[in-house]
Amino acid sequence: MNIKKVYGVCLTNETVYRYMRLNGVQSVIRKKKHKYGKLAHHHIPNLLQRDFSTTGPNQKWSIDITYLFPMGKKLYLCAIKDLYDKSIIAYTLSRHNDNQLVLSTLRKAFENVPADQRQGLILHSDQGYQFTSLPYKAVLDQHNVLHSVSYKGSCVDNVPIESWFSALKTESVYLFKHLTEEKMIQVVSDYIIYYNEERFQEQLKELTPIQYRQLAL
Repeated sequence: MNIKKVYGVCLTNETVYRYMRLNGVQSVIRKKKHKYGKLAHHHIPNLLQRDFSTTGPNQKWSIDITYLFPMGKKLYLCAIKDLYDKSIIAYTLSRHNDNQLVLSTLRKAFENVPADQRQGLILHSDQGYQFTSLPYKAVLDQHNVLHSVSYKGSCVDNVPIESWFSALKTESVYLFKHLTEEKMIQVVSDYIIYYNEERFQEQLKELTPIQYRQLAL
């Protein structure tokens, strides 16, 4: 929550932390992961080269898949994040970790963002088989999107979407116990709406991803 925006009160971070300690309030802290794999080249180029900077929306997107565990089941979440405004462009939940999971997410993303707004777009992923498959490449070629993959064994190359998955789980999913599949789907949907439209970010000049995005479009 942005105290200044919501309540009109200006407080330093130190003051906020002091009041949190006095009232026994603790923020959710995500552990940072540092893994550096060998820089083994793939036949598909790494166009990002760990340069996540952008000057506008739809220049660089990051895509990946993560696991979720509702009671007695497993779900796979594929999501695409814009590196400019940190917004989640599209996502798909499925019981199957296959090409259709990824292709469905691509279709949603291209429907959400018109072709004239994504000229020269780079879509970056890890070297998962779905992201190096011929059907995946065919869809990217069809929409004139540049194909980029991480170096082998280096999750640092795709850290933007990985950090979002971590936020989703620590700020939302892990706060609930015994989630059914239906409830898990709802929790993910609610968090993405909150993240895109309500969660102010210091890196975005204390705006939400959608607010920051709209300034540039």
